[in-house]
Amino acid sequence: MPGTHALVLLLCLHEELGRAFLAAVAPRTSGNEGEVEIEGHRVHLRILSGDPQLTPGWDEAVRHAHGCVLLVRFLDIVSLDRIRAIYRRLPAERSAPLAILFFRQEGEMDFKISCPSCGQKLWVRDSDGGKRGRCPNCQKGFRLPSQAGFLRSQLALPDSVATLTVVNGRPASCRGALAHLIGLLGGAIVGVTSLDHETLKKSTVRVELQDSDSTAHD
Repeated sequence: MPGTHALVLLLCLHEELGRAFLAAVAPRTSGNEGEVEIEGHRVHLRILSGDPQLTPGWDEAVRHAHGCVLLVRFLDIVSLDRIRAIYRRLPAERSAPLAILFFRQEGEMDFKISCPSCGQKLWVRDSDGGKRGRCPNCQKGFRLPSQAGFLRSQLALPDSVATLTVVNGRPASCRGALAHLIGLLGGAIVGVTSLDHETLKKSTVRVELQDSDSTAHD
């Protein structure tokens, strides 16, 4: 109901990501916390970063939250493993709604994943989703995913979990995502094979597109 006070946790791999979101949406912050009014609700935001197993009080904080936001930046294999650890730590029968937000920089039109064959970090353009791509490192071909579709498949997300994109420096996009989550309060891998650890350390490169008449198979 309007006028209520809700606690929303900002779950993230790195504290800096949570602070950037907090600065974009809440004009008054104190350390890792801040407050904002969304559609008549006073929303208290609190950053909860890092590995759930290594963060004291993580489980208790989640149990007491009215809602959770999982902030995501990259989807390379290392980041994805850590995102998966956070998601799987959430209570299976959670009553608090969850939204996953892809945090983009202004003008950013691509996202980072890892090659499903060798683990090389790759940039994929949003406009190339659904096309055939090829890893410049191992030359293996694969179907390029959308960012949201890729994460949904990797985490086996239920339809009740929204995936939204927000832009750093655009308060309206961040507030809009929070409004979606607050609205719910009125109402909880493709495996990478043959990993080369030296490849994992390489800089991210642009994925290559394959010709439509390529003989490679999905």
